[in-house]
Amino acid sequence: MELEGWQPPPSTWKFLQLRMNLKQLDFPGICCFLQSSSDVETLVIDGYKKSRDLLLKYTNKDEQTRRFETHDFNCSFPHLKTIKILNFSGSVMPLVKYLLKHATVLEKFIIAARRKRSDVSPDYVKMEQELLSFPRSSSQVSVIFSY
Repeated sequence: MELEGWQPPPSTWKFLQLRMNLKQLDFPGICCFLQSSSDVETLVIDGYKKSRDLLLKYTNKDEQTRRFETHDFNCSFPHLKTIKILNFSGSVMPLVKYLLKHATVLEKFIIAARRKRSDVSPDYVKMEQELLSFPRSSSQVSVIFSY
């Protein structure tokens, strides 16, 4: 989603919805869109399932995560009050951590887990506990994790 040296034009959008297959490769691009849309109050990310296995064969997941976590995007999200991540999977945790850390007025963070069966995966329970331990810049945020 990110092109080297390309920045989306500035916008005054209040609502931003991104529909994509959420992988570490997308996180810098998402941050670029947010950086250029500093007035956004509501962000919805729909992480639908679409395979990009061929591209991902040539990327190192751990290296992509490390690069994302250590990259300084030099931004905060001063108006972002609501974040919804639909079809959540564990690969999104670095992005969730980043958003919680930089959304200074965040009020609500809703995460709807991707499920294939009616039972709740023990992995989701573990991810929920990890998510609740992440530092937050907003003391008012409520984190809602739905299965």
